[in-house]
This record gives sequence, structure tokens and C-alpha cells, in this order.
Amino acid sequence: MADFLYKGVVDWFLDQMSQEAIVPGDKMPSLRALSKQLSLSLNTVIHGYELLSEDGWIESRPKSGYFVCHRSETKPALLLAGDSLRELTNDGTKPAWSCLAHRGALVDQSEAFLNSVSRQEEDHLPVLGKGHLAAREAVSEHLKGLGIKAHASHLWLGYSPLAMFTQTVQTLTQRGDNVLVLTPCDPRITTTLQSLGRQVITLTAGERGVDLDLAIRCLRDKSIRLIVLPGQFSFPTGQLVSNLSLRRWLAIIEETKLPVIEWDLCSHLAYRAGSMMTYKSLDSSDHIVYIGGVESKGVDRSASWCLPGKHQALLEGAFLGADMALSNAQQAALSDALQPNSKRSLTRRARDVWANSERVKAHLEARLGEKVSFAASKGGMSLWMRLSKPLEVSSMTALLASFRHAIVPGALVSHEADASNWLAVNVTLDDVEPLAKALADHLTDDEVESEAEPVKEAMSEESPEDYEQTETESVAENQKTEELVDVIESDLAQPEKEEKKSRHTTSEPLYNPMLDLINHDFG
Repeated sequence: MADFLYKGVVDWFLDQMSQEAIVPGDKMPSLRALSKQLSLSLNTVIHGYELLSEDGWIESRPKSGYFVCHRSETKPALLLAGDSLRELTNDGTKPAWSCLAHRGALVDQSEAFLNSVSRQEEDHLPVLGKGHLAAREAVSEHLKGLGIKAHASHLWLGYSPLAMFTQTVQTLTQRGDNVLVLTPCDPRITTTLQSLGRQVITLTAGERGVDLDLAIRCLRDKSIRLIVLPGQFSFPTGQLVSNLSLRRWLAIIEETKLPVIEWDLCSHLAYRAGSMMTYKSLDSSDHIVYIGGVESKGVDRSASWCLPGKHQALLEGAFLGADMALSNAQQAALSDALQPNSKRSLTRRARDVWANSERVKAHLEARLGEKVSFAASKGGMSLWMRLSKPLEVSSMTALLASFRHAIVPGALVSHEADASNWLAVNVTLDDVEPLAKALADHLTDDEVESEAEPVKEAMSEESPEDYEQTETESVAENQKTEELVDVIESDLAQPEKEEKKSRHTTSEPLYNPMLDLINHDFG
């Protein structure tokens, strides 16, 4: 009888889902409220919620309650670790300008986040130096939740994490130095390094991390001068780095004594409750320069912080000279956001982002079906989505023109052969339907065009004049979009021949997880 009763809670939930009274991202009724509504005992409802949690329908978030999850009906996309190092060609500053243009795509789209409540004119003046002690103490308390013990006197506050990253790179390395970067990562990292004249060597991480043996060989053979490690929930894969993998990296860093930058802007955006660990939290020798922060699309609504570690003496002058200080109003807004009980707290915003990400996944999957699949994500600002076939350059250009603040092409953040199949989608979007519709239209149009190619070839044999006319019109149309395409093509890591080959490839090698276990040490 007890078994029947608490399975009735599951039946009630499934009935609500079928009627769309409850959708992914919604908060479940409290245990007591549902107990009263269904006239069941509290223990019976608890058992029912446990069943739903085990099956992945809902999940518990401490101090928040239970929330409805999206259960994908498609096979998840696999993100494989790279089996080779890639030395990126230096194309000057053009890729950096392009990525800065796309920077707005993967920040918080909220208009209110980090918005200052003060309107006094003097509040807009910068505060020279590191920032107010009260604001730095608030950041220090926030970092304790990540396992980072940082005294407020060692912290630097600024308006831009990228400015801090740039100053650190310029201070710790010289032009022409080799820098090892784990990818996929924020495209600003690789392109900024290239624009500064550094030779970027990338190592692709998979679901379980990178090939550590390959990383060690790279450090031994390539004369690496700096390592850049994307932190927890690194853009755009949302990986959760295992503690063992963190410790293995720290052992490598201790042995090589190389300076390291940890780029960590998303640790507060956990999709699973619990304390997060970072590379910096295990860094007892202070080799790591830790750069964190929060970013939003509004003007003056971003903030960053930096722990220089043992490089404090070298970086102090660079940070002061760069004049990156926050105004009084900005520091007050940051301090308010770091308070757990604030109406604008990072904790509350992270909960909202998680709920919205479940809605975005459900909506995209319902709209696009088997044409897309998602990599397993445990946090961050974006979904790493794999398309069944890469979009044509013209289609991607059109999408970027309309949704520059919503998507980033995979070719900008990954340098693997299948990069053009991937797309990063912002999960803070209020309305994802326009993007879903546009994606569905472009995917359908590309399929129709590919099916029509054999027909065109057959027609060319019968009426060459008509074919020549069609070809001329096509060339004219391509010329109209040449300026837009130029920005995207300049950032594609693969040569044109490889790109064309990947578009027309219809079969992919089968993935064998045993090969990963044999060939790679994922920690």
C-alpha cells in the first residue's frame, strides 16, 4: 500500500507534465504543500520526490527546494579529448576584434544584474588602486566558498577580466613565447594572446579532461612559458573538473615552476549544488594568477578580481598603470551581489540561470529534434550544442547578424576537425523561440539545397544556358554577403579544403570509450 501511495506522487507529477502545468525549470511545490494537496503523509511525499530525483525528473537544491529538470530524449553529444597539439597561426589583430565583437554573446543578458542603485555623479568617478577594502573583503568571503583562502589585501578589483588577463600576459611573458591553452575556452583568451604576439599551442579537453601525458610532452618539448587553464564550468562546455585531475595539474605546475593563469568567470553558475573547487584552491605555492569576475551586457555592469599570487610584485605596477579601478557605485553593486541574502545576489541569479537553461534545452530539443544534441553540462553561461551537420557560411552569417548576443560559432572556440558542427548558445536568454525558429529554418534550407545539387547537375546537361544564369545569380548573391562572411572566415581555424570536406562528410568514426581509457589519462 505504501509503495502504491508514493508512486501516486510520480503519477501526479507526470500528469502535470503532460498538461504542461509543470515545465522544466519550474520549482516544485514544497513537501508540506503537496502533502496537503494530495492528502498524503509527509513521508509518502518524500519517498515520491526521491523516486523522481533518482529518475532525473527533479533535483534538490539546498535552501531552495526541488526543481524540474529537462530529460533529454536524444543521445548526448560526446566531446572528445584532442589527440594532438595545435599551433595556431597568428593572423594579427583581426581575430581579436572579431571575438571582442562576439564577447556580448555569452555574458548575462539581464538588464538589472549588477545595476547600481546610486545615481550620484561622484559615484561614477574611479577609485584609484585596488578598490575599497569593504568590497575586497566581500570578494574574499565569496572566494572562501570556492576553497580559495585569499586575504583582502592581496586582491585587485577591476572593471574588466580581459584587461587583467592582458596585463598579466604582457608582464609574465615576452613576444614570441609559447603559451599552452586548454580548449574549448573563451575565444578572447586565444585571440588576445595572438594579438600580443604570443605563439598559442592548444590542447583540447574532452568530457573527462585532457590527455595529461600529451600535456607533459608539450611542456617538455615546446619551451612553454605560460599555461592558461579555464576554470570550473569553462566556456562553453560546462565541465566539472575532478579533484584528482586538479591535483595532477598542480603536481605538474609544482614540478615545472611555470606561471599559470586560471580564467574563472563561471564558478558561481553551478547546475549542481555543492562547493566548487578550483586550481587556485590547491595552489599552495602561489604559482597561479587567479582571474575571476562577473559580466553582464549593460554598460559598467561587469566586475573582475585578481589574485596575483607570488607574482604580486611584478603585476602591481602593471595593474596600477592600466587604471582598471571600479567606481564607488560599481563596488557597492558588486558587494551587494556577493551577499547571499541580497535580492540581487549571485546565488539567486545562479538559480534563475539554471532554471532558464532547463527551459532553453527543452525548447531547442522540441523545436529541432534529432538535428541537435547537447554535451553534458554542469554549469556555466552556455549550452554546447552539436548540429547534425554544419551550417553553410551564409547561413551562419545570417544567424550571427540576427543573434549576435545569443550564439558563438564553434569554430571560434575549438580547433578540432568537427568545430563547425558545434554552437554555443546563451542560457540567460529570456526568449529562445526566435533563435530556435531561425536555426530550424537554416538547417532545413541547407538540407534542401544539398538535396537539390544532384538535380542541378542533371539540369545542366539538358540546359547549360539556364544553369549558367543560375550560377551567375548565385555569385551575385554571394557578393552581397561578402563583408559579413569575411569576419567569420577570418576566424575559422581549419583551412578551406578541410572545411568543405567536413560539410559533405556523411559518416563519422564510431566512438569507443575503451580507447580513451587506454590512450588517455583523464585523472
